[in-house]
Amino acid sequence: MKKYILLIGLLALNITLIFAQMPVSKNIDIKSIIPADDEVGLLNGLDTLLSHAANGTVLIGEINPGDARLSRDILNTLKGIKSNEKEKISNYFKPQLINLYKTCDSQYMAEVAFINENSLRAVIDLIANENNGHFTFSIPLYYFTHNWKATTIGNITYHYPDSMNPKRAKIFDRKNTLIATKLGLQPEKFDFYLCNNYQDILHLHGFEYDSESAGVVTDGYGPGDSTIFSIMHNEDFSHDIFHYYAAKIRKNSRNSAAEEGIAYSWGNAYYTDEHGEMITQRQMVVKFKAYLQKYHQSDLFELFSKGPFIFGDETKVRSLLASLICDEVERKGGIAAIKELIDCGRGDDNYFKIVAKYTGINAANFDVRVKELLEKYNG
Repeated sequence: MKKYILLIGLLALNITLIFAQMPVSKNIDIKSIIPADDEVGLLNGLDTLLSHAANGTVLIGEINPGDARLSRDILNTLKGIKSNEKEKISNYFKPQLINLYKTCDSQYMAEVAFINENSLRAVIDLIANENNGHFTFSIPLYYFTHNWKATTIGNITYHYPDSMNPKRAKIFDRKNTLIATKLGLQPEKFDFYLCNNYQDILHLHGFEYDSESAGVVTDGYGPGDSTIFSIMHNEDFSHDIFHYYAAKIRKNSRNSAAEEGIAYSWGNAYYTDEHGEMITQRQMVVKFKAYLQKYHQSDLFELFSKGPFIFGDETKVRSLLASLICDEVERKGGIAAIKELIDCGRGDDNYFKIVAKYTGINAANFDVRVKELLEKYNG
């Protein structure tokens, strides 16, 4: 019989088998809550998992079969979690079990902090399933969302606790199909979780607290194992869906100007505006034209090269200008040219080799040519 055990546990690098004889926290009597046989199997399985997670080498066999790849991807992000990189100390944070209790038949809640004497690094949730004394683990995504609603639109299944916007969902489904098809790929199916902010996403991933992500709210996550987590509860994730498909055809190192430009054009600027809508290329062009009227002496190539945040704290003028250029590359050379741009390799020199090949735009004539693109823009 399987037992489903929920652990809110801090994942650390150096919990050894000693942990089975000496609980991290002395104020918790584990034996009064978990049967002795389960205690040994749980702690030994957890020790093995955490050792692998600390090295970024979690094995599929250690993960619950139903969600193995996504859980493994997220658990592997724990690589180096015990270290203090600033101070270059490898065993800076220590795991401490701070709570453990039974929630229902065969289910337990545990809470572990990853701390040192002065600070808290992280608190992370983990689901553990027991089968004949063997434990496998996963993030608590399905535990926290099993009562959510689900709606499928095309290739996308949305999961949400309250409501969704079908209009935006249909737009994303069309973009998912269009982007994949343009790149010569088969459109894929995704599970899409609608979360109000990045901290909600962290919670579903098992992070009750993560000091490195404290205060971050505007990001999304994915796609990972055909799973997406929204940007501020928005149903359109087309910016990163382009990156996802582009990675499947790219053989060389990623070129940031090329990929961000196409993602801004084919998708969006990744972040939402004050109304909760994804920021579009058109919106940014309008704002940029207004900026140039005010700062008419601006050097466009300098703005492209330095990429300042002139639209706020998130969207970059570099990516906007790259999006206009990639549109011109596509007009001149079609999808074949776009694929060359995607695969041009790292650095602006490689980027401009392909751009100049199809459009004639280079560093010397950048201001004149890109201003022409802005003037005739009707996207």
